[in-house]
Amino acid sequence: MQAGDSNLVDKLLRPVPADALAGDEGTGLLRAAAFAGNADVVASLLDAGADPARPWEDGTDPVSWAADFGACEVLQELVYSGSSWRKQVPQHVKRGALEIARAWLSLDPEVELRRRLGAHQDEPAVVERLHISTRDKWPWPVQATRLRLTLSDGRQAETQIAHRAIVTDLEDQFDIPVSRDELLARALFYAPPESCDWSQAQVVLAHGPDSEETFGWAADLVAHPSVDTRRFATELLHHLSFYERPFKAQALEVLRPRLRAEDDPIALDSVIGAFAEFTSRGDLTDVLPLAGHPDPGIRARVAGELVVAIGEPPQARPNPDPPLIPFDTPLDVVATLLRLASDVDGPVRVGALRTLAESGIDTPAVRELLTTYLTDDHLYARLNAAAGLALREDQSGLEVLRQVGSERSPTDAARWQVYEVERILEHRAAAAPKVTAQIPTLLPRE
Repeated sequence: MQAGDSNLVDKLLRPVPADALAGDEGTGLLRAAAFAGNADVVASLLDAGADPARPWEDGTDPVSWAADFGACEVLQELVYSGSSWRKQVPQHVKRGALEIARAWLSLDPEVELRRRLGAHQDEPAVVERLHISTRDKWPWPVQATRLRLTLSDGRQAETQIAHRAIVTDLEDQFDIPVSRDELLARALFYAPPESCDWSQAQVVLAHGPDSEETFGWAADLVAHPSVDTRRFATELLHHLSFYERPFKAQALEVLRPRLRAEDDPIALDSVIGAFAEFTSRGDLTDVLPLAGHPDPGIRARVAGELVVAIGEPPQARPNPDPPLIPFDTPLDVVATLLRLASDVDGPVRVGALRTLAESGIDTPAVRELLTTYLTDDHLYARLNAAAGLALREDQSGLEVLRQVGSERSPTDAARWQVYEVERILEHRAAAAPKVTAQIPTLLPRE
């Protein structure tokens, strides 16, 4: 089972009876999915009735294996207790898994793999570090490093380097207190921001108690000399910004100077995201200069975040006369979006066009720009331009959306975007049938 298999597995499992996977067949499939490292397939099998506590054919306990192997995302699915229809793992098994994973924290993974193969430390071996994705369905990447050691006689041993994430997750489940500094150290031990160790520490800190103390701790680190520490602290502030917080004003004062001072694009991306969230449709004047940043990822972030500076969805209007700009939307925000929508980088154009499409801004310049990008080489630039025109009752946008909707295999994201526009148009038709009753169906009905 490789990446991309989870949707196919879901389809294959739909007609399977609820108890068909409770025995050896389900256990065998679960073992194969766990070995492949595909947590989404593991989840599908568990939802279909596979038993996470049933030993594999060789007597191995699945949860203990995942803890020893370092398969954090797989283990999280095996011990997940938030589903009423999944079979549950006993608490003592989870506590055993915690101790197994903890033992790895004091080990050198390569040395331990040599020991398990009975090889001397100076024996020739090929060591590979494979970066793998552990999720198909999530909108953000979840990655792990798989360490594989191969001796000259062909014998192999491997492990996934995410034991710190497992320890962090299980300690959180058992309400075992851990200091913020310790969680930071675990995240930075290998340091990739998309790693399981990193992301699990972020989750525990962002959703833990004493959010004001956590904010103060992170705020003290945003100007740290270590770029990895700054990346972690700014990402944590971004996560903390997703909910109403009593420290909103302090957060803006912490983040504002970092918009000018931060020179690392990854940390700066988090600073922009956090600043925009904490403003809550406030003033993004400090963000606008970054629309000219040399890194296209930063320009794309600015394009996406400017949506918080614009109110009201687009209205149904036959033409942009008179021009319409939502109340309190600064003209420099409109000018910045128009500039970003013409960026040489595709993802930047996509972000700006989507923000414009979903905004209430309706001027001749906006419609002209959207019309221009109906033929863009980038699929999602075309889609966003078409969506913007369709939501403004422009037939040329409807035609492009209808074309994408009729394609045999549009991507899931493209199909969803067409569906979103269709849903809005249908709602309008129901509310004002004389205006929009002529809107055609954009997606074929199954």
